[in-house]
Amino acid sequence: MRSDKGNNPPHGVRQQPEASLDLFANALSFIGLNLIWLFFAVWMLFGMVPVLFFALLLNHMINRLEDRIAQEQS
Repeated sequence: MRSDKGNNPPHGVRQQPEASLDLFANALSFIGLNLIWLFFAVWMLFGMVPVLFFALLLNHMINRLEDRIAQEQS
């Protein structure tokens, strides 16, 4: 009889499959790559000022999302 006691996570901790973590990392890198070419295309078409405004807007939206998630968890 084999005992797998050492492989169980601590109480209250969920294990995620490796495949979902790999997909999440790939999605984040894909988003980052798309943002790079999007910033570059907007910079070439309209100049640096709209790129800075878009970056500020994106940063603001990320901060709002972070605050909302923090409120839901508390």
